Amino acid sequence: MFSGLGLIEEALDVSFPPEDLRMLIGLRQVWVACETDDVPVGMVIASFREGSAHIEEMDVLPAHGRRGLGTLLLDRVCVWAQAQGHSAVTLSTFRDVPWNGPFYSKNGFRALPPSEWTSTMRAIREKEAQHGLRVEARVFMRRELEQHPLGGRLQVRVARQTGRLDEIVTFYREGLGLAQIDHFTDHAGYDGVMLMLPGTCTHLEFTATEQSSPPMPHVEDLLVLYVGDQRTVDELVARLAVAPITRENPYWDQVGVTVGDPDGFRVVLVGKSWP
Repeated sequence: MFSGLGLIEEALDVSFPPEDLRMLIGLRQVWVACETDDVPVGMVIASFREGSAHIEEMDVLPAHGRRGLGTLLLDRVCVWAQAQGHSAVTLSTFRDVPWNGPFYSKNGFRALPPSEWTSTMRAIREKEAQHGLRVEARVFMRRELEQHPLGGRLQVRVARQTGRLDEIVTFYREGLGLAQIDHFTDHAGYDGVMLMLPGTCTHLEFTATEQSSPPMPHVEDLLVLYVGDQRTVDELVARLAVAPITRENPYWDQVGVTVGDPDGFRVVLVGKSWP
């Protein structure tokens, strides 16, 4: 992922308006292939159309063709689309660009007959016809993606028992800023609170009961939170008002700050985004 808008516009022939390109870069829907000195030599832009992933634009500089960059960029979009739960990636190209059709076909795309066009595709054809363009020149293509058996709709809850429910909720809700989304009292002998991990389909559930003893923490039990930047890490540590813990595995000291929750379980705060 590359975010240098000026370098992209300078090196590549981009037809997107700068404000739209900037928005898609912010949404992490622009992938750029670069030389070792960060000079862009290829790019692909993706968006959502009618609930599907769609390649809006793709370009590889001629001097860098036949090196597999185009295939690499297409595969990266397909991995992203699959992670979003989409079943296919679509694009449009033109018959009078002789290398496009064979290239996309080689990479798993097939031409769509009119019976499989979406309403957006039909609208594009109608608009081109109204402006006197050769509508037969445009080709719509689609690449099917392997579907995960869970269907791309997976949601995750991580549950843990505690003997200090009020202290734990204060640590994670007030300290780390996780929003409380639900709670329950005396449900089959259990009290519990659910907290959302922002930007994910995951939440934490903490329960308390007298029916069994809470688990004992191990030094290698970690909850790792990639919070985006070091300033956020510093603010969270200050708000928690706890002393950082030196890790047994030195890797975590290199990339983040580790703190202990009221039960003694470790939380690692990493000052960058997930790569």
